[in-house]
Amino acid sequence: MSGTEDCRRALEEIRRVGDRLLVAAHLIDFNFIRWSSSEYRAAHQDTVESLAVLVDGGTDNPYLSVAHWLSEFTLPWSLLFLGKWGEALRTLAAEIALADKNGDRYRAQTLQLYRAWIHSHAMDPPGVLEICNSVLPSLDEPARRPWRRFCQALAGSAEAASGRYDVAAQHLLGARGEMDRQPVINDWYCRLMLEEALTELWLAKGDLSHARPEAEHFLELTLATAERTWQALAWEASARVAIAQRELHRAQNCIDHALAAMEGFEVPLAAWRVHGSAAELYRSRGNNGSAGRHRALARATVLELANSLADHEPLRDTFLSAQSVRNILGNAARITRPTPRP
Repeated sequence: MSGTEDCRRALEEIRRVGDRLLVAAHLIDFNFIRWSSSEYRAAHQDTVESLAVLVDGGTDNPYLSVAHWLSEFTLPWSLLFLGKWGEALRTLAAEIALADKNGDRYRAQTLQLYRAWIHSHAMDPPGVLEICNSVLPSLDEPARRPWRRFCQALAGSAEAASGRYDVAAQHLLGARGEMDRQPVINDWYCRLMLEEALTELWLAKGDLSHARPEAEHFLELTLATAERTWQALAWEASARVAIAQRELHRAQNCIDHALAAMEGFEVPLAAWRVHGSAAELYRSRGNNGSAGRHRALARATVLELANSLADHEPLRDTFLSAQSVRNILGNAARITRPTPRP
């Protein structure tokens, strides 16, 4: 039996014998596993409901509780992966304000890194670097190594997207070297981020001799997890490497696996990329019908992501202006929200 199933069974036992406060506390803990298994919506809903139970029934300062601390991971990260970027940013703004009010500078900085993660997915390298460059100098202490590596992965990805490949490699290879020499908690997850960023780095440089093994390693790591967003992203990255190498049959196989990884899961961060690459692949193979269907799916997902942000939020325009997004949207002069139904 897997560790996840062991946890599910233990939680059911707690439900049978524990009171509602005990169940709520353990449920928040368990929802980190649900999030990392691509059950983002359930993880978010359970965490919100459990926090309400604990606040209603507890006497301690909620900010000082382990449950509140754990929720600061699960809530914004679930919203990020659900594509609810605006709500995630508002959640983080409230938590950062609370940390500042309590004089908890380190906690505020880690929350800022979560904000940088949203900007990374929204194709805003300057925004990512602004946050990471302000936080990274304070992450040298041994206890802060997990967040240092997380920050380096984000910064390296942003530098690569900005065309500063040497600086990107320094961040990414430096973080990977640190992981190899001295593993710390959550390295398994940060390695996914690093391998994706390194694959994108070599692809951007046109160095396919490095891009292919990097993409294969990225895929190997994701397939060892239950995380469907990352699996689909890894298959899609391998598809783009195959397309660059003019191996269309291999690219098709990778896209088919990416689509299968997403089936039955709510994974918009991967969906717009996978459908976008599928559209390009089918177009190159002369299958215009399939190309059109996948482009429509990619476009719909892109607009859902963009429309999760308020009209006045600069990040919305940044995302819609990114070249990879514009390739999907086509020549539309202005993207507006759908008209609400009466």
